[in-house]
Amino acid sequence: KNVKIFKKLNFGFADLVVAIPKDWLDVQNMADLEEVSFEFREKYGRRMRVATKYPNLTESFFLSKGVSQFRVVPSLGATESYPFTGSSELITDITSTGSTLKANNLRIINDGTILKSSACIFISKKIAKNKFLNSLE
Repeated sequence: KNVKIFKKLNFGFADLVVAIPKDWLDVQNMADLEEVSFEFREKYGRRMRVATKYPNLTESFFLSKGVSQFRVVPSLGATESYPFTGSSELITDITSTGSTLKANNLRIINDGTILKSSACIFISKKIAKNKFLNSLE
């Protein structure tokens, strides 16, 4: 609350996305994921696991889309490998091009973008009134 965006830079673009195995043909969007999550729980007796380095953003997004049958698995790195190793069923991760996801046989679901980001410079609101800084904008 005490900072503001000083300048948005035109590089470092990346999205936080929901990625699932390519062979999950029945899942195209978050509504499909919710349906599959109930079927998964009924079949295996547990909730689907979502590996991520962003547990709070992931949980908020899933719940806002009506997906409730999941459990967050904290990732310490190489999140895209979790479904392959059996550590999770799906992931949320940062991607710029999607090539790492594709290389790990994952795909982004249609409405699975949690947030878009890029490099920015932030400054304190207290110094935002500085004439020199304002001249740089």
